[in-house]
Amino acid sequence: MMFTVAFYVLNILISLIIVLYGKYKNEKRTNYLHENRNPDYNPLVSVIIPCYNEEEVIENTIKTVADSSYKNIEIIVIDDNSKDKTYELAKKLETKYKNLKVIKKKGEKGKPQSINEAMKIAKGDIILFIDADARIPKNYISSHIFCFSNPKVEMIFTNFEAYNFKFKPVFIIQEIYFNFVKTIFYSNIIVRMIFMGNGVFFKRSLLEKILPIDPKTLVDDFSMATKLSKLKVKEYYSTYPYINIQFATNFKDLWKQHKRWYIGGFREMFQRIKEGNFSFLFYYMLVGFIIFLPFISIVLDMFFHIGMLKFVLGLIISVFILMWVSSLDSRQFGFFSLVYSFFYVPILMIFELLVLIYSYIIGPFNKKIQWYKVKREKL
Repeated sequence: MMFTVAFYVLNILISLIIVLYGKYKNEKRTNYLHENRNPDYNPLVSVIIPCYNEEEVIENTIKTVADSSYKNIEIIVIDDNSKDKTYELAKKLETKYKNLKVIKKKGEKGKPQSINEAMKIAKGDIILFIDADARIPKNYISSHIFCFSNPKVEMIFTNFEAYNFKFKPVFIIQEIYFNFVKTIFYSNIIVRMIFMGNGVFFKRSLLEKILPIDPKTLVDDFSMATKLSKLKVKEYYSTYPYINIQFATNFKDLWKQHKRWYIGGFREMFQRIKEGNFSFLFYYMLVGFIIFLPFISIVLDMFFHIGMLKFVLGLIISVFILMWVSSLDSRQFGFFSLVYSFFYVPILMIFELLVLIYSYIIGPFNKKIQWYKVKREKL
């Protein structure tokens, strides 16, 4: 009994240490970036905005970029032959913003090919990718561009926050999820080179080494990350200034969004394996072992009585602590973060496990699953 209690207490303490260390690493890297920058650094920045059926948000996104305090920019909006008024709305703004170029895509449908085609006309020394729902503060570009004056910095991916957040379950679990991802994964204490492709800066010289992006990939950011990891590039995560994005507004959209992420990630693993990088086979098998560990432990305990369920319960408690504590400093939750996080973490854990199981089994073999874009709110 004493051993069991000690085991669970140790799990909780280790989880707390991991969270604190992750947050410390994120702030340390951010401070390094912003303390070693030159405000006189003034390269041309190409802001690339791929879009498809984004009439609800595209105008505001263009305006926030054009109104940036950093003026040496070109804005490239590449429309994936939208069926709504996205292209027309963006095209009208060309007369107002002389540094704006709005073009229609010619090649294969999807964001990856949009990036490939936009890069053919982009002239900037620094490339910034943002999604069509993004909004940025005036100092967002300048604050990060100045960091590239440091020759060690070749890419920066940035913190984000939802501007359509509401105190509803679907928004709350996304806030918990992303705070967990930022603390545990963006800090690189678990894995290297993982980032979201919305609010990421590259030196052009680096980006050209990994282009073109596979037009068929469902996860352009993860596809780029696997190539960058092979090049042993050092990535930098900046916790401020934020880029503002939209969260999914319903569980159907959230399920399809996360399903695309996971299925796309597993497909990329198989692609790297085909290319001869067999380390990804180990990663795929390791993920599978972790996903199915609760079920494996139940079977083993039923037939062999080896007490594995206690170990698995300890891991579940650890994940709970990691998710819960990661979100306690959320600006969205405020004073009630302790309560919101504690109540909704189990819901998030079950949701993510179900998506992972489905994606792990179906993903690498079902080629019919295509890119899915969540619905936007006009705000």
